Amino acid sequence: MHQFLGRLVKVGSARSVVEDVSWPVGSTEMDSEVEGILGQNQERPPSSYGSMRSDEEEEEEEDIIITRAPNLPDKPEQRSVHSTGIQLQRGAYTETVFTENTGLPHPTDGAFIALSRPKEEEEEDEEEELDENVRINSPVPPPPIEPEDESNEAMDDQQQPGRLHSVLDLPFIFKAMQNALTGLGQEFYLFKSYLCGRHKSIFNMADLAESDTLDVVDKMLERFGKLNGLHVAIRLLESMKKPQLAEELKTKCKRAVIQYELKCCLIRRHNCIYEGVPRPGQQLYLKYVYVQPQISTQGNGGVCPRHSIRHSPPDPPVEAPRDSMVHGNDIFRSADGNPIRRVLTTGVPGIGNSVAVQKFLLDWAEERANLDLQFVFPFPFRELQSLRERTVKENTAISMLEMLHSYHSETRTMDFLGEADCKMLFIMDGIDIYKGNLDFKNTPVVSDVKTPLPLDSLLVNLIRGSLLPNTLLWLTGRRAATTLIPPEYIDRVYEIQGYSDEQKDEYLTIRHSDKSMAEKIIQHTKKSPTIYDLCHIPFCCWMVAVMYERGFRGDDDYGKEPPKITSFFIHYMIIQNNRKLEKYHGQNANTLKWTDMDEKFMRTLGSLALKLLEKNCANFYEDDLREFDLSVREVVSWSGLCTELPQSNPEDRRVFCFTHLSILEFIAAHYVWLTFRLDGRNVLDQSHGITKLFKERALVDMYRKAVDRYLSAPVGQYDLFLRFLCGFSMKRNDGLLRGLLVPHNALPLEGLDEVIKLLTKKMEGVGQEKAANLKECLRELENSDD
Repeated sequence: MHQFLGRLVKVGSARSVVEDVSWPVGSTEMDSEVEGILGQNQERPPSSYGSMRSDEEEEEEEDIIITRAPNLPDKPEQRSVHSTGIQLQRGAYTETVFTENTGLPHPTDGAFIALSRPKEEEEEDEEEELDENVRINSPVPPPPIEPEDESNEAMDDQQQPGRLHSVLDLPFIFKAMQNALTGLGQEFYLFKSYLCGRHKSIFNMADLAESDTLDVVDKMLERFGKLNGLHVAIRLLESMKKPQLAEELKTKCKRAVIQYELKCCLIRRHNCIYEGVPRPGQQLYLKYVYVQPQISTQGNGGVCPRHSIRHSPPDPPVEAPRDSMVHGNDIFRSADGNPIRRVLTTGVPGIGNSVAVQKFLLDWAEERANLDLQFVFPFPFRELQSLRERTVKENTAISMLEMLHSYHSETRTMDFLGEADCKMLFIMDGIDIYKGNLDFKNTPVVSDVKTPLPLDSLLVNLIRGSLLPNTLLWLTGRRAATTLIPPEYIDRVYEIQGYSDEQKDEYLTIRHSDKSMAEKIIQHTKKSPTIYDLCHIPFCCWMVAVMYERGFRGDDDYGKEPPKITSFFIHYMIIQNNRKLEKYHGQNANTLKWTDMDEKFMRTLGSLALKLLEKNCANFYEDDLREFDLSVREVVSWSGLCTELPQSNPEDRRVFCFTHLSILEFIAAHYVWLTFRLDGRNVLDQSHGITKLFKERALVDMYRKAVDRYLSAPVGQYDLFLRFLCGFSMKRNDGLLRGLLVPHNALPLEGLDEVIKLLTKKMEGVGQEKAANLKECLRELENSDD
């Protein structure tokens, strides 16, 4: 007769979930900051990664009966991953694996396990209790069992689900690490010594002295994180001169190892940002200054329709509806269930396309979003353009595999690149920088990733889907440049709309650690509706933050008067032209030099702007550009001052405009002033021909014509134009352009007193609105710093 055995096994009680535990991470063998990001704030995973009992506990047992513990819910609540925390996803229960004998799952909070006696003994002892349960702890559970497919669901910070690949899921990595450490045998104690020696702030021998392999792996994954814990295990095995075990673990967890190396690289590259114009030592942590701009699925151009003076501006742009906005991390999520493979995001210059890409990469690398993506590879068009120039010069071709390996060395062991279950994303930022010929009509189809191709053909096949058809693709660029891609090769178009008024204030607040300074800058900016409206462009928000901070720190009286608009727009024009020279004409950022071509371009563009202002319209077309001998690429893709508006019908002619109506008025005034400053010619009065600079009344004559136009036109048409024109003559603003568009030895302007008298006299007998604007014109002429 079999001896009766009755006992209660509580599975997993020794390793219950510990909420909100964060551990400091330190490693002497890699970048501690990156390692800390991938390993900190990890939620402790459940200890029972499947049914885990040691081999010593495995016995020949019959008729195991599982009785559910009382008061357990039928379905546990879904748990999400917080920050970079690890969560073992389960099915109907927190533990979804099955015992070998019964196939029944263990309950979440332990289980009563009764080993029944033979039927004969049961009949003899009918009056005895059949369930003499003794609660015990299983010190060493058996090895983990592979989870079911449905257990691979992950939740990111936006509570968006995504399916993890089975070899990237926590139970698989746990089991692989456990098997590798089991192979150490008697040297397992040495492994624990290495672990405690190299990570003293996390482990000590008193903590691990009695720990078995399962317990050590459990604690490593808990305290390091999933990917970092695997990396530490591999490095320690290599240090112990166990290359075979280390290689076996790397091979078994190849995808996880590559993902870890890629994420470390992306964090190092994109953790910091150089705002505006890069300067050594001026980088900031992206997560501390980033404000998510509005992104719309129904882009209408991204141009702000508001104007500080004109209540009914010409050709008013249409704002995107509020219900069309999406979060930046959700651009590949489809509400209707249709797959999205190729995404395109556009926006006006300075709207933050590249920064949005950087934030997306950082969120994925730090495991805050898009956890279902196995690999994310950035391929900036700036680097692709350099690669194209090199291959054209050397008359060589390159394969998709070679290009991937050259930019991301982590992929050299990636032999599963073309497999259907390899979910990757390629991000190609800044298509306006690329100067190649993307001929989608005549480029031959190529599907082999090892076939060498000219870079233009390679990119065409990648966008088509001939190469790596399962790979997701994200392209960004200014709208005029993105028209190079046929619409049938784009599944979804997004447009970055920029900041709302609340987001402007939020950025200026988090941008400064001194909150009183931030409040001063916000209030000072709001005194000028023209500048505040332009701050929907994040780049202009950065300008405000930098310029006005310097003003407040340098002068106690700064900010008593509203900010002057001319100096702000001059800085904007200078920075945009410098970026054009650097990004599109290949000049070194530290040795930028404006040429006669830049002067000619600014004059010609200003002539177009003045024509539009005179006609009281804001939009222009390709015919207008041809009339002024301007190229679409130079004006709309490169200048940073203009953009293209979307058309519902592709057959309609292309429509362009300045990035804001106030930019048009500024460029028109700049053309009038620059022509007078360099040539002595007043373009507002064609009948007088050329005058001389040494005649004082010449300057007054130019302003007299401008004031006459202003007074005879409807309110708003020439208001900002005249204000900008007056601001250019201020000594400080005149000096900003010396060495760029005005020679260093140019004669100083004379006759400003006459101009002031003219404006003062014209204020008499005009309407209240026009008189107020003339007063602002006089303030623009003052040589104060405000």
